[in-house]
Amino acid sequence: MNKLALSAAVAALALSPVLSQAAPADDTSTATYGANVNPNWQDNFFVAGNLGQTQARTSELDHKNSVFQNVRFGWRWNGIIGPELGYVYLGRPKADIGNGLASLSAKPQAATIGLNAKYNFYQGWYVTGHAGYLRSRTKATLTSGDYQFRDQTWNNGLYAGLGIGYDVTKNVSVALNYDDYRIQTGNNTDTNLLGHSRTNIAAYSASVEYRF
Repeated sequence: MNKLALSAAVAALALSPVLSQAAPADDTSTATYGANVNPNWQDNFFVAGNLGQTQARTSELDHKNSVFQNVRFGWRWNGIIGPELGYVYLGRPKADIGNGLASLSAKPQAATIGLNAKYNFYQGWYVTGHAGYLRSRTKATLTSGDYQFRDQTWNNGLYAGLGIGYDVTKNVSVALNYDDYRIQTGNNTDTNLLGHSRTNIAAYSASVEYRF
């Protein structure tokens, strides 16, 4: 099963109780779902940063693991669900060509826009999920001896992810996360270094979130 579709499906399933159990902000008789819930919509903005490792799910690259970095800005209605914007750096996977005669590296990064949700299931513990659209730019470098050839391609794609974490304070949370990014390079008529391909890139990371 496609990793991206599986992540999106599990995220939707995990977050399905959120909307059904969310109480009106002025209902003081109903328990809230964690320290992040605030009835004032202006106080539900957040910024989150991730740092971890990526793994390119393709047989065409020899060195598939690389550094993962992500920053996201967003807002949640009642502290539960809302939109997000972000930027993600997916590392620099490489491939050796001709037993070391040359190497090809890819450097994918993307701007993202989507929906995010956070559900506190027990005191400060919570699960998160997010999914949406991405616009990627992938830079490619072919190196052979002292010579380098560079190229880049712009494409559309999708992303989805899940996380589990803990509210350290009302404003600060930490979490462990799994994300999947569907990256596309080139097209059927493109002659760039990477050709026309679609690759899933998995990301495993730790994150810190701050709520305003």
